[in-house]
Amino acid sequence: MQRYRAALDTVGGCAAAAIAGLALIVPVDTGCATDSSALQMTLLSVTVPRATAAGVIVAVLAAVCVRMFGTRTAWGTATVATLILVVDHLVVTTSASLATANFVDSIAAGVLLGAAGAATLEYRPPAIGYLLGGLIGVTVGDHIETVAAAKGTQSLLERAFVDMPPDWITAPTMGLLAVCFTLSPRTGLSSYSTALNLPFAPVLAAAVVVTTIDVVSERFTTATSGTAVIVAGTLAVLAAAVIAALLLPERDGTLTLLAVALAATGSAIAIAAQAHWKLAPILTVMALGLAAGLRRQAPVVAAAAIVALGVFALLAPGTRHNDSWTALIGSCAVAALAGYSFGAATPRGTAGTVLAIGLLFIPTAVLTLEYRGCEAFPLHPNQAVGSGDRAAWMAIALGAGCLAAVIALRHLRPERVEQD
Repeated sequence: MQRYRAALDTVGGCAAAAIAGLALIVPVDTGCATDSSALQMTLLSVTVPRATAAGVIVAVLAAVCVRMFGTRTAWGTATVATLILVVDHLVVTTSASLATANFVDSIAAGVLLGAAGAATLEYRPPAIGYLLGGLIGVTVGDHIETVAAAKGTQSLLERAFVDMPPDWITAPTMGLLAVCFTLSPRTGLSSYSTALNLPFAPVLAAAVVVTTIDVVSERFTTATSGTAVIVAGTLAVLAAAVIAALLLPERDGTLTLLAVALAATGSAIAIAAQAHWKLAPILTVMALGLAAGLRRQAPVVAAAAIVALGVFALLAPGTRHNDSWTALIGSCAVAALAGYSFGAATPRGTAGTVLAIGLLFIPTAVLTLEYRGCEAFPLHPNQAVGSGDRAAWMAIALGAGCLAAVIALRHLRPERVEQD
């Protein structure tokens, strides 16, 4: 029975993280592909990244608080959050309410991401399912929306995912999480007996790095950014990442640094594989990368590889906006590095993992150097305002800074040896 419950928790954690990712990366609608007025489009282009940022912070807060009440409460909270997502998508029928629905969707998705993390990240098989689900949510959500906007038409697969996350996936996931809640054993409170004893440092870390990335991204979209502004923004994001890493206990901040560098480098490449069959090799190498990271942990190597990928984006800028085999190789490299990073530097604490996954959903400052206004999101690659090599250089700078920070953190906080 224990084995079956572990398998069920693994599937449930994977589905919950994927659903939360789909809701966070594209909360209901950006407004850019609708018949909304210019005012609504501008409003949504501002509220989408802010809603996503709020959802990520809520995810870390939920992971910290829900964990105090045990696994059963975590599954119950995740079930309720999924129900809110389903109801929100059924109730919202007009574009006039999309701005509000974006925040409702993102907050519910944040609670789902954090609660599912609290329920699964304490045990290895469910934790692997949770990590894989979060990475799948990022990859699939970005691919479906990008291809649909680039083509101007929707295939059967794109219509099935027209409303992220689609109800035909969210509703069964809610039922699955309810089963996980029912079968989960009753446990007492954790060692954090009161709210005053809760480790709120991860929440502060999330607030620092998420808010900084969001503010810098907005600054880059308001006007043409000069070199001085880009350098200042790069230093601000890097400083926020380092502060967040130091606020997290022990070496848990390593994955946060890798996530910041990975998100920046992935945004610089900004590859949109037009053919849906290319999702198969991308997801496959991502899973293989995760398995390799769990088997052999070398976060410094992962950070160095991310910098190398930034150099690839600088030397091969043409691959960012085409559908060649070179672009597919770049996409696979990003996916493999994402999987390896999350396997090689998994934090001991739940909140650190949730924060790192959440950082992949936030529109980065590197991405907004490639796209302006509604094009600040990877929805309209054909209408993008190119930034030359500035995005690639910023990604390389962030990657190199995060690499140095990872090495420094390893020297500052030696690995603790567990006593038998």
